[in-house]
Amino acid sequence: MKKQIYASLIGLKPEYRERYIVLHRHTFPQVLQRIHASHITDYSIFLRDDLLFSRMVHEGGEYEADMAAMADDPVTQEWWKLTDPMQQPLPERREGEWWAALTPLCSGHSPGWRPGTDSIRCAFTAPAPLTLPGDAPLAVEAPGSWELYRSANACYLYLEAQQAKAMTGLVALLTARLGLAESMAEMEEVFHTTAPGRPAALPKKVFVTGCFDMLHSGHVAFLNEAAQFGDLYVCIGSDANVHHLKGRYPVNSQDERKYMIDALASVHECRINSGWGIMDFEKELRDILPDIFLVNEDGHTPAKQALCREMGIEYKVLRRIPHANLPVRSTTALRTECTIPFRIDIAGGWLDQPFVSKHHPGAVLTISIEPTVEFNERSGMASSTRRKAIELWGNEIPHGSYEQLARILFSFENPPGTREVAGSQDALGIVFPGLNRHDYDNHYWPLKITTVDDEGLLTWLEKHLWLVTLGPRVSSYDVLSDTHIDREGAEALAEATDECWQAILTRDLSAFGTAVRRSFEAQVAMFPNMVDEAVRSTIVQYRDQALGWKLSGAGGGGYLIMVSRQPIEGAMQIRIRRKNTL
Repeated sequence: MKKQIYASLIGLKPEYRERYIVLHRHTFPQVLQRIHASHITDYSIFLRDDLLFSRMVHEGGEYEADMAAMADDPVTQEWWKLTDPMQQPLPERREGEWWAALTPLCSGHSPGWRPGTDSIRCAFTAPAPLTLPGDAPLAVEAPGSWELYRSANACYLYLEAQQAKAMTGLVALLTARLGLAESMAEMEEVFHTTAPGRPAALPKKVFVTGCFDMLHSGHVAFLNEAAQFGDLYVCIGSDANVHHLKGRYPVNSQDERKYMIDALASVHECRINSGWGIMDFEKELRDILPDIFLVNEDGHTPAKQALCREMGIEYKVLRRIPHANLPVRSTTALRTECTIPFRIDIAGGWLDQPFVSKHHPGAVLTISIEPTVEFNERSGMASSTRRKAIELWGNEIPHGSYEQLARILFSFENPPGTREVAGSQDALGIVFPGLNRHDYDNHYWPLKITTVDDEGLLTWLEKHLWLVTLGPRVSSYDVLSDTHIDREGAEALAEATDECWQAILTRDLSAFGTAVRRSFEAQVAMFPNMVDEAVRSTIVQYRDQALGWKLSGAGGGGYLIMVSRQPIEGAMQIRIRRKNTL
């Protein structure tokens, strides 16, 4: 029977390292069946740094025909759509190659060596050797074999043995013969074909939860990726809880959403969560007891992570990556194509209320942000003012004077007789694009509005602002009780806001982070109920990663907004609305 060994090399993009390893630990069964059907009896992939080294044996059949059959297999094509974007072909590959074929230099085996399904496999890489050993059998105490391959600037050594002692002897002998004892680096095996008939390990249980309303390609891509980690359990929010969190009922009922998700081949089981609030899935999580809990970036919360830590469940945050050649989709974008923005207050919040600014004048800094994320209700993102804007104008802000439009929205939200007047920074922060400074002095409306729409500065802000979901404020939350509002507090808040404004204009990141934190501390000094123990615990969790932090809006939950030089794992970024998006 004709037997041929093939070895090849390809790069691995660093950001996909973990995902690539997990995928190959849970290879599609149909892909493994196709590999065996194509007469590949022994196939291993090893990883070192950002390079993948593969070695496979083709035994029997016609190689070109078997490879063509593999390329025509629909399931294998779906597998390649997942793995190809993670790989980086090397410059030395020949025309028509994806993996660069390696040049075999030499090989050998000890007397009596017979490969078996229980063989120990190892691979090493090192700079190309200056001298090569001959092909004579090697004298070692136990059976073993070795193969040496060369790329443009390195060599790759593959070894097999049936005992650890034999493997140790092979490594010692060959590294000495090749003069590579100090430069040889072991590679990690990330994939090996299981011999036909050998029982496979039980798949892991994977848990995801969410609303999954108006099922779209983004949902399907996320669920397909999640299913690569094991048997996928999807738990969806009930209609009543979605209304509680989002302020509106889903377009598709809970039974309809469950029916559609159950119909997906990637889903093992779908359930409707029985709980309430942002942690509505806890009973289902304890019933299923998964191995892995997966979320995407805007679904991550410290509370979910803490629960998984308590239960010994692996917690993973995945990036939003659309399926190949498809646009990025979200339910928010599909629901009504509503372009009414949200707003973030960066510093100075509460100075838009006369009962604070009467003690000392000061500014509030706001950013108008695109609705790329479906922010929760009662979370400090001006969602109630945004609802009024949608009621007033429909799906987009009309053309006209920004200040006049903001006055109309402010008046519409606060009709005559309103007991607790919403601050005007909400209406202004929604209507005015970009970054804005609103200067207040004992009035609901600012004396002066300053707008910054410099593209470079807005991009700089987008790069360094990160949000982590804390969950919406509870209905009993009362930020206005136990307050300590005085001139000293208002002045400290105003000064921190001025420092923040100057730091942004000069793009001084360290000063920006410090000023944001000082503004937040001045807020809490006057309004202690803005934070509780859960919020403080979350701040402690992230403070070593951030230069500064604050809570969105009036606090009590919502979002932890952080200033950071580097990306923060599990946090999401914003998209600032520009003038030309109206």
